[in-house]
Order: sequence, then structure tokens, then C-alpha cells
Amino acid sequence: MYSNFFLIFLFFLLATYISPILSQSLIPSYRVVIDPGHGGIAKDPIAEHGDKYDSITQTYLEKYKQGTEHGKFTEREVVLNLSKEVHDLLKLTETEAGWKQFEIFIKKFTKQKELKRVKIETWLTRDSSFDLDVSSNDPNAPYRLYDFPNPKTGERIKGRISKINEKKPHLVLALHLNPASKGQVGGMAAVLTPGFKTFSTLKQISEKKKKQTVFTKGPWAEWLVFQSGWSKLENAMADAWIYFHGYWSTKDGSKSDLTKFEGYRQNMITWRYSDERNWENKVGMAGPYAKQHEHFKPEGKFWEREKGKKEDLRREGGPEGFGGDNHYVSRELMRFVQYGLPLQLKQNEKEYPEIGPIQKPYISTYSLPTYTNALCAFIEIGYVNRSRDMKYLTENKKETAIALAVGIYSLFVGLEVTKNPKLIVRPKGKPVKWEKYQNYFEEVVE
Repeated sequence: MYSNFFLIFLFFLLATYISPILSQSLIPSYRVVIDPGHGGIAKDPIAEHGDKYDSITQTYLEKYKQGTEHGKFTEREVVLNLSKEVHDLLKLTETEAGWKQFEIFIKKFTKQKELKRVKIETWLTRDSSFDLDVSSNDPNAPYRLYDFPNPKTGERIKGRISKINEKKPHLVLALHLNPASKGQVGGMAAVLTPGFKTFSTLKQISEKKKKQTVFTKGPWAEWLVFQSGWSKLENAMADAWIYFHGYWSTKDGSKSDLTKFEGYRQNMITWRYSDERNWENKVGMAGPYAKQHEHFKPEGKFWEREKGKKEDLRREGGPEGFGGDNHYVSRELMRFVQYGLPLQLKQNEKEYPEIGPIQKPYISTYSLPTYTNALCAFIEIGYVNRSRDMKYLTENKKETAIALAVGIYSLFVGLEVTKNPKLIVRPKGKPVKWEKYQNYFEEVVE
């Protein structure tokens, strides 16, 4: 009798306490960091303390950038409010009750009967737009991308990139706004940085070892023109010099412009690929700190990473033809917004509202796509001076956030998105092949 009682008690214990714990532990879990662009305040003399602190010159290399603005709209506020909405939606997946709410949002996009249960752990890199104490000596401290010293103690304070890498995310969602130039209709665009292979090609073009057409007829030809009066190729070659040496190049790409220094950014953050202590003593020597192409050698932990297969997967080739998985996750989330907003906003059989198009990507040596191991969905989600974009990002930020959150879910496990002939854009609904990265996301910090 006692043995039967014990078995019944054991079964009750298993069903009530142990089984739910085991069930929860079997749910796939993914990590997402949401980075609302900018924040902080660009006001003299505060603006002199920019994002990049250089340990060689012991100075900040640029002025602080607080983001674009137009009329009542500021980039730092619009993307923060949207990011908070996405964050709150993804947090729902962490509990059973929350998951049931999240399923309701997913079902707006699909007729798929079985939805795979996942947990998506999520963090915001900031939850405010500027330090309330603007009289502080350093009100931009919470918003800097790169590490910087405490002005009183000299102790190194971690910037946003270091804090992102500490979370070892699978995915970083970075949301920004852009100002539209005259005649530009608005919409959204991916922000991409290519891999070692493309920068090496640009280096060889600078050295006259490859023809310019290798670039101008290739997938990366629409490079961002950040230096007025220079061609896209000249801008790309300058970016290649910054990537390899920290210095800009002259216009023809033949040598470094030693008056324009961007710093050795791999050593401006806290991660496993920083160089050994006292690396500054090697600057100017042949090797990874050479100031000219002919003396440069891609040696050390950072350059081994850059040449590796995982970085190639993140930043080259891939489902979109170029840009690797970074381009796919960015473009897929934009497709979810273009599909999901009209779907949610259509009322009483009225016409579907028009959403701005997906523009060509912005290509340069951007920080987040380069100095994180995570897949980086870096998106200019709208144009601050286009009223259509601002309407959806402010008045309909909930619907925009739902589209992004469901898109993130789809990137992890896939989703059979319902076909709608009246909607031109439809997400592919294909998950990333996460297994090919193995433990790469966890390996970003020691």
C-alpha cells in the first residue's frame, strides 16, 4: 500500500512541478539586443567628446552625433519609442501567458496552424534619449558606442558595442532614421558593411593590382558618398584604408592621409578580439598597424576573425546576393513592415495604405555590423522629413512594432506568410540557418 502511495505521490510531484520545468527548458531560446540609434546631446563643448576615444592620442576623434531631426521629430525619440514597443512585444515570449498574446499577433500574418514555441530574450541599449543632468561633465556617457575613460579615475567605461557583445546576442536590431534629399520619396533601407574579401579587393584596386571594374560592376558598387566631390569608388577606397589602417586615404586611394585618423576601432571595445596590452607601441611598424598598404599584414586575433568563414557568412554573399546574412535579416524585417503595416491598417474594405519602398542599402564601414558577432539588422526605418514615414512610425508605431517582432520570430523558426495578391511585398518567411554559426555568438567575449 505504501509503495502505491509513493508512486502516486511521485507522479503528482512530476506532473505538478518537474514536468513544467523540463518542458520550459526544452523551449528554444534566442537573444536579441535592440539598439535605438543615437541618443545624447550634441552641444558645445560636450560635442567635442564624440563616440571614438583614441588611446594613442588620448583624445576623442570626432564630435558627438545625436541623430537627425526635422520639425518636431527627432531620430533619437522616434526610434526609441518604436524600439520600446518591439522590446515589450518580444518580452511576451518569455512566459506562457505572454506567449498566448504573442501568438495572436503572429496569426495576423499566417494561416499556419502550428506555431513553434520559442523564448526571445531581449534587451534595449538605452531607455532614454539624453541624460537629464545636461550640466554633467559627460551627459553622453550612457550613449557612446565605443569604450571611453572615466575623466576622474581613467578607468575604462564600456560603451554600447561592448555592452551588446556582453549579451552574446544572436541578433541585433539597430533602428535609425535618415534625412531624405530632394526628390527622394522616403521608405526604408538596410545599412551594410562588407567583409574582408571586398575590402581586400578595394585595397588591390588602390595598389593597381585589380581593375576598377571589379568594383564598379560588382554588387557593392552603390557605396555611400560621404566625401562630396569623390566618386563612389573613391569613397569605397577611403573606407578600405580606414578599415585596414585607421586612416583615410587620399582621393586616388594611393596612400594614407595622415591628417584624418578614425582610430583602431577593434581596440576601442571590450571583446575577445582586442589586441594584447601595449599594442600601441607597434603602430607604424610593418604588420597590422602599418600606415600604408604595402606594409600591412592582417595578423592577430581581430584579423583572423575578419578572414574567417563566420564573418564571410555574416557579411558577404547570402540569400540577397550580397551582404551575407546581415543583409537578409535587415531586408526580411523591412519586408515584414511593408507587408504587415497595410495588413493591419486596412479597415472596412478600404484600399491598403501605401508604405514607402525599400531603397538600395547604405554601404560603408559601419560599427555595429563589423564589431559584433551577432547578425545585425541595421535599418534606416524611415526618413525624418517625409510625413508618410513619420505617420506610420509615430501614429502607428504599435503596428510597425508588431511587424518587426513577428519578423524576428520568423527569422528564428520560419513562418508561412499568407499570400495576398493585393500586397506587392511579401516576406520570404525563411529562418536563418543558425546552426552554421555553431557557437560563434557565444564566443564574442572571453
